[in-house]
Amino acid sequence: MYETPVNQQTRTEKLGLGEILVYLTLIAIAGIFAFQTLNRGGVGNSILAKMILLPAIMALFNARKRTGKSMLALLITLMVFLVGVMFNLTIGLPPQAPILQINESKITLAETKASDLMEAGFDIYVRQGDGGSDYEDLLTDGSFQKYPGDKSVTIEKGFRLDSNTVPYAPYLLAKDGIVLGSISFYGAEDKDELLEDSKVIQVRFNKDSIEAAKKHSITFKLDELDLTTRLDIPLVQETFKKHLWSIPPSNTSDVTQLWYGLQWSSNSDSLFWNEYYSLIRLDENYLMTDFELAAQIARDE
Repeated sequence: MYETPVNQQTRTEKLGLGEILVYLTLIAIAGIFAFQTLNRGGVGNSILAKMILLPAIMALFNARKRTGKSMLALLITLMVFLVGVMFNLTIGLPPQAPILQINESKITLAETKASDLMEAGFDIYVRQGDGGSDYEDLLTDGSFQKYPGDKSVTIEKGFRLDSNTVPYAPYLLAKDGIVLGSISFYGAEDKDELLEDSKVIQVRFNKDSIEAAKKHSITFKLDELDLTTRLDIPLVQETFKKHLWSIPPSNTSDVTQLWYGLQWSSNSDSLFWNEYYSLIRLDENYLMTDFELAAQIARDE
């Protein structure tokens, strides 16, 4: 039955030019959507791209006599395509994670592990007490201890972001004895995880660490935008486009209103895909004085 023709098409010659153009147009349209899907990055987008492109290609290969088997395959791929389209319209595609770059080292939230940072030459310092310290004393007064990478520290199960300022944070990120900022990790939802195997979910810089980085020629970049230079509105708009949801008001003398809000999200509200947020505070010269980049991990339930 599967091998029985399902139409009356008996022509076996090559497709005509008009027919080829029709099928190529279908493939081109599907290809554009597939390319846009791949270009967004994120986990699972390659599968979605195949789901979009495959029906158009199969239609070309089955343009002549079709059997029950080929029609069944085409019907299945068409249904998968429609489900994929509906899923995209209601849930959206995974947002592409922003890339934080410190000199030549790149950090991707929810992907980069603590072990990756240590291999790249960064040091992680673990808080030892409850008190805070001045920036210049953070690594010398005993408030923090350098983690030796001996699997002696675990990250408690569950997802949580840190609301403390840099001097009071549980973990500091440093390089060559210079405190770059604070950092938070996520291991797993249902069990404690070794620090080495835990992923970065939050990075914060404050005014002191930003000034120290500039003094030692350390650069901070977010999606290739140099954060250590003047961050004028047109430059930030050009770099982040639709991800920029808040900009400083014009002609304001209130420095507390000088900040940028960024988000990389979808319609799933962290149900299916990770989401990312950033807040960049500025001084009156539009130079960065405070920075935070955080991830919201997709729910595991």
